Formats: sequence, C-alpha cells, structure tokens
Amino acid sequence: MSRKNLLLSAVTLAVTLILALLAVEGALRVANYPPAPPIGWRWDESPYRAPFNASENQTNQLGLRGNRIEYGTDDFVIVLLGDSQVEAGTQNADKQPEVVLRQELERAGIRKVRVFSVASAGWGQDQQLVWLNEYFRHYRADLVLNWLTPVNDYWENTFVDRSITREAGRLKPTYTLTGDRQLQTVMPASVDLRLASLVGLAKGRISLGNSYTIEQYRLDRWTARLPSSQSPQAASGVCPGNEIDQKILIGAYMSGNRNYTLVTDEDLPDGRSHFSPFLKNQSARDRYAVDVTHRLLEELGNVSKAHNARYLMFHPYRHDLDAAFREIRCVRTADGRLFEYDGSDWMRHLKATSLKDQLITFNVSADEALSSGPNDWHFNEEGNRRAMHALAEILKQKKLVPQAAD
Repeated sequence: MSRKNLLLSAVTLAVTLILALLAVEGALRVANYPPAPPIGWRWDESPYRAPFNASENQTNQLGLRGNRIEYGTDDFVIVLLGDSQVEAGTQNADKQPEVVLRQELERAGIRKVRVFSVASAGWGQDQQLVWLNEYFRHYRADLVLNWLTPVNDYWENTFVDRSITREAGRLKPTYTLTGDRQLQTVMPASVDLRLASLVGLAKGRISLGNSYTIEQYRLDRWTARLPSSQSPQAASGVCPGNEIDQKILIGAYMSGNRNYTLVTDEDLPDGRSHFSPFLKNQSARDRYAVDVTHRLLEELGNVSKAHNARYLMFHPYRHDLDAAFREIRCVRTADGRLFEYDGSDWMRHLKATSLKDQLITFNVSADEALSSGPNDWHFNEEGNRRAMHALAEILKQKKLVPQAAD
C-alpha cells in the first residue's frame, strides 16, 4: 500500500473513531448516564436542620431560609451572608439572625432597615459567591455582612465536595486560583464528558467495589491536582497526655479542662478537617486553602462594590467555642498520628492581609455555654441574640447604618 493510501486510511480510521466516540458521548448524554450529580444545595436540602424544622419551608425567593426579599425605596437593605450560623437550622424561623439583627437595630431607633439571608449550612465562600451574584441579579443591598466561620471556611473552599472524611460528600460549586490569582471555576466543570466519567466510574468500581460513586471519582480527580497535604507530625513528648474527644469539646472546656490534646476522627492528614488550617506546621494544601479562601473573600467584596454595596466580614469571639480551641495543643487522628495545633486566633491568617480592614470582631460571653447542644458548636437562641445585639451596636457606633432620628 502506498504512503498516500496509508495516510488516507489512518485519517479515515481517526475520523471514524472520533465520530464513534461523539456518538457514544451523545447517547450517554441523552440517557443521562452516568447521572449528572447535583451540585450545591439550599434550605430544602440543608444538611443541618433540627427535626422540628424538617417540614419548615419558609424561604425567600432564592430558595434560601428566611423572609421574602421585599423592601421600599427608602429602606436600608442588609444582606447577611454565611453558612449554618446564618441559616440557623436548629432555631425557629422567627429567631434567625436576620430577624434578630433587624429587631436589635430597630430597638436602637433605626426603623427603615431590612435584613435578608443568603446562606445555607455547609456553604463556604464558593457557594456564597454564586448566590450573592444571584441575589444581585434581582435585588439591591446597601451593606453585605459576611459571617465568617474560619474552622469551616478554609477547608470547605478547598475541595469539590463537603466531607470531613475521605469518602466524597455532596458536590458543590468550587473555584481554584490561576497563576495570576484569578478565580477559575472548577465545579461545575465547563465540559462534562460523560464517557470519561463512565470510564473513571468503571475503573473505580473494579478496584474499590460497587460503592464507588461519581462524586468520589470527581473528588479523587480534583484531590490529585491539589498541593501536597503532607505535614510534619508532632515530636515525641510535645503533646499533652490530657486527651479530649472532639465530640465533647465545649463541655470539657466549660468543666475546667485546659491544655489538652484533641482526639478527632476527621481526615486531618488530607486537609479535610476543621483543624487543618490551624496546624502549627501547615502543609502546602493548608496554605492553598488559606489563599483561595482569601481570594474568594476579596471577590465577594468586589461583587458587592460593583453593586453599590459595602462589604464587611464579622466574627464573634465566643467564650465557649473559640476559648475551647485556644486550649488545644495537639490533635490526634483516629490512626494515632499527632499534629501540633495553634488555636490562639482563628482570624490570624486573615488579619495578616489587607482584608483585616473589612473585618469586625467582638466578644460574646455568658455564664453558661451558648451552643445549641452539648455536642453542637452552633449558637443557641441566646447566643444568636447576644451576637446580633453586639453587631447592631457596632454598626450603629461606626455609623455603618443610618443613624436613629432624634
């Protein structure tokens, strides 16, 4: 066969193969196989809601828990942006922070104010960015207040799912950083090749069994792209012998325990943990988590500014939870590995950047713990009231809201 015929045969074969692959891809898309996994969630699928709220469906027009977004032309509009702290799934709807903050401002004489929630449990700043953009497509705001949860935010923004184990959780919107620190969307993927997903799913099930999911496939692919999670373990004799289980942390601290090693079953070695960003010896992945989170915070500020709204972040330093974390000296994982920990200030990474100029912090304390339950780190009703009261006072003092009429 001549060289020309060989070339023609090769081209014909290549074209036939490409067309066949395109046909298979098309058939898989029509059949929706493997099924496209859901990405992100709102109140109807919130992972954190009390049993008595199981059928509660009071949502705003965005499908997020809270009052309907309605305001007058003269109203000062505040958006409370955040996660489960703002959604408050263990509280009645009339005790949500958006309601309590408005009431506290009204008690201070500020009448024409409206407060709306853009939040859901388990959201990092990635989902917050998606939904703040969606909010501004339809509504206005004068002030955006972002309730930060540092022990969640950093690791949540790192992965394409939300889970504190190696097993994939629900997929979510995710961003990464380009070389020039621009945000690039990772999830949902710009191109979703079903054939590649099918092959990856098949390989995973052959090696790991039928429990291997499409979510796990997406997570494994993404994790392989992340920086190394290797972090030096604690030297012998450094960690206190007094060990406290993570599940009883607040109760142990309030009972007088101090200077302890925390025991966790979370996937700390892979950076999928509440404790990852605050290890004394951070891994490259932990540093990435901090970098991408701070860039997302910058972008939330940019989006707010572009829509003529001021953007501020806030964090209430708690006498129970924050204080309990300050006493952690080391963290021990389920397999016995020990890592030195620095819980002195959850906001220290952010305070080391220019973002500190947009940060409001204040103390919230009481004689008893202000958590929703003995093993729950969220504010209870009284905790939310005290936090929103303190926040309202600061907003008024700093003239960040309209002043009360004389």
